[in-house]
This record gives sequence, C-alpha cells and structure tokens, in this order.
Amino acid sequence: MDNSFLDTILYTYGEVQLTLGMLILWLLGMIVLLVGYRLLRRRVIPSLIQDRTYITDEENSDLIRLIKTTTVMIGLLITLVASGFDLDLTPKSNVNFKISYLIATVIILYIAWISNWFTSQFFIHDAFAKKEEVKALERPDPPKPLNSEDRISRIGRWALLVLAANLVVHIFNINYTLFSRQLSDGIFFNFKISNILVVILIILGTQLVIWLITNVILTNISVRNGLDQGASFAINQLIRYVIWTFAIFFGLDALGIDVTLLLGGAAALLVGVGLGLQQTFNDFISGVVLLFERSVKVGDMLETHGRIGTIKKIGLRSSIVESRALESIIVPNSQLVNSEVINWSYDTDKCRFEIDLSVAYGTDTKMLKSLLLNMVRDNPYVMKFPAPFVRFITFGESSLDFKLYFFSRNFLVIEDIKSDIRFEIDEIFRENGIEIPFPQREIKIVKDE
Repeated sequence: MDNSFLDTILYTYGEVQLTLGMLILWLLGMIVLLVGYRLLRRRVIPSLIQDRTYITDEENSDLIRLIKTTTVMIGLLITLVASGFDLDLTPKSNVNFKISYLIATVIILYIAWISNWFTSQFFIHDAFAKKEEVKALERPDPPKPLNSEDRISRIGRWALLVLAANLVVHIFNINYTLFSRQLSDGIFFNFKISNILVVILIILGTQLVIWLITNVILTNISVRNGLDQGASFAINQLIRYVIWTFAIFFGLDALGIDVTLLLGGAAALLVGVGLGLQQTFNDFISGVVLLFERSVKVGDMLETHGRIGTIKKIGLRSSIVESRALESIIVPNSQLVNSEVINWSYDTDKCRFEIDLSVAYGTDTKMLKSLLLNMVRDNPYVMKFPAPFVRFITFGESSLDFKLYFFSRNFLVIEDIKSDIRFEIDEIFRENGIEIPFPQREIKIVKDE
C-alpha cells in the first residue's frame, strides 16, 4: 500500500492533523482492546476462579469492574494519542502535564489494584493454605502465624501503590529536590522525592522477599527434607538477618549516602564499641553459634541454673524461655552456650525420671517391687518402652531405700506426674500395710558410779 494514501489528511484543527493511517491504527487498537476485554471477562477469569470457592461474587464483581475501567481508560489514551489532541496543559512550565499523562497515571493505579487482587487471591492465599496444611500435619493445634494473610496482602498493596507513585513522579517530571548540600568541590548531595519513595519501596519489598523465601520456598524445602521446627526457625532467622542487612545498605545508597565511607567509619567505631560492650557482643556471637550449631532449638525443653522451660524464640542477643508457670524468661545467649545446660529434647523425645522411697525393715521387697511396677505401668503418661524398673539402693539406718525409674515424654508437666505417682504409692502402702519408717535413734545412758 502506498504511504501517500495512508498520509491522506482527513481533517485539520489548528496544528492537529488526523490522517487515514492514524484512523486505521486507532480502529485496530480499539478492536484488539475490545477482544482482549471480552476474552478476560468470559474465558480467562472464569477459568481461573472456577475452583476457588473462597472468592465471593462481590470480589469477582470488583475485579470485573476494575478491568472494565482500566480498559476504558486505555481506550481513551489510545484515542488521545491517535487523534493528536494530547495537549500540554502547562506549556510554559518545566513540569510535563499532558492529558495522556493524567490518564496514564490512573491506568497505573488501576493496574496496581488489579495486580494486588490477583496476588492476594491466588499466590498469597495458596501459600498460606499450603503452610497451614503443613502445620496441621506437624501438630493438631497450630499457632496463629506471625505474618497473617491480611498483613502480607496489605504490604503488597502498599508496595504496588508506592511503585505507581514513583512512576508518576518521573512521568510528570516532579522529582523535586527537598534538600541539597555541597559536600566538596563539584560534589553535591541532593535529597529528592524519589529517594523517599525508593526507601519505602525497599522496606516493603524486603518484607515481601523475606515472606516469599521463608514461607513459600523454605517451607517446601523443609517438608521435602523433613527438617524439624528448630532447624526451619534457625534457617529463617539467618536469612531474615542477611536480607535486612542488604536492605539497609540499599536504603542508605538510595538516600545518597556513601556506604563505603560509612563502612570505613563503622570499622573504627566498632573497635571502641566492642571493648565497651564485650558482653553484648558475646551474646551476639553466641546467638549466631546457637542458630548454626543448633545444640538448643526452638521447642526444646531445657534446664539451666535450676529453672526449667521451653525455648520459644532464639534471637541474636537473647532467647525467650517459657517456664512451667508460663513465665517468659529472657536468657542471654551466652548462658546457653557457655554454661551447663540440660537439654531434655536434644537427641530424643523421652527422658528418664525417678522417685525416691523408703520402707521399714521386714517389708517383703519382692511384693513391693511388683506393686510399684503394676501401679506405674497403668499411668497413661508413663512409657511402656523403655519399661519402668525398681532399683534397691541401700540398707539405710532405719529403712530400706529404693528408687522407682520410669520414662516419659511429658517434660513440661513431669512434676505433676510424679506427684500423682506419689499419691498412688501412698495409697498402695496403706492398702498392703507397708510402713514408711521414721528416723530412729537409739540412745544409751551410762550411769557413772
């Protein structure tokens, strides 16, 4: 086709000219736009949500309304560009303020909302559903996750809006300098609007990346390799610290701060700070050792300095131990690394416990052993294997001393279990006439004649 035919001018309005080629391109664009909208509404979206019963009709209507409005705005943008009526509303200003820019801004915001809808209803929801299934297999009553589905969806929504705002700032050329200072000859520090938006985007993006890695990727790896809760927690914590460290450096760089100079000054500063905060750094290094070595893990029950509790969290400086009285004890990590710690859950899920008892001389010891073993075997918290047993300790000054040994997995309430067993021992002794002797002393008085 001859180009001169496409360049045929249909009408002229001032400096604006509409050619036949522009009209044909507009018609093709509108046809493609209309066909795409019909495919999305009648084929693509119904096929995507047909198996997702949790998506309500109202949410589906919201998505259709967003897509319809976005399609209309894109058609309007195509019409303006094709007709040549994309006028500059501020021709004497440095700010680009055309009609198409306004429409493009609205389109960007609507695309951000549509992207957030699909991300929340599909990717985030599926990730949390799979995570809940894994937790349900691990324990019947899983705790509420720290990062809820609504919170992650909200973070993703704000990240998309901030990204859209950053695009608008550059489209309209309104990236104004809020603060400027000359650092040296020819070197200036300029703090602009885009710097703030980029820092906010880095913070939100970091949270999303951490959630994606720890709750989606690592969850699948943990299930596939059979990692326990403590190992998964340790890996998640290390990844979280590393990602936030890089995010801080990227944020400082986005603000225009020379990170290399900061690192040089920080190296000299840390030497002095390290001398004054030796214990803090000791706890910090101990926290890293715990996360790598995993001698103490989240969920372990341990005894240290006479206190028994369950590890709820391992931080870089301190750990949270929940006692049997439901008290939250903050323990410095150095105590868990450098002090003697009894970890009842380290290599096995069972532990042996003992109860001391004494009977009077003349008691039938074989009958006593049989009574004790039959009694303790009926306790639902005592393991059948390894089997409980009785040990004859010694012939005391006024009694026969024994120890009753049994195994149990219920570490947290073991004192209550031992108390119940003592009650049963007392009842058995009363029924069978077995005496618990009192301390006896024989005093001989010699009269001096």
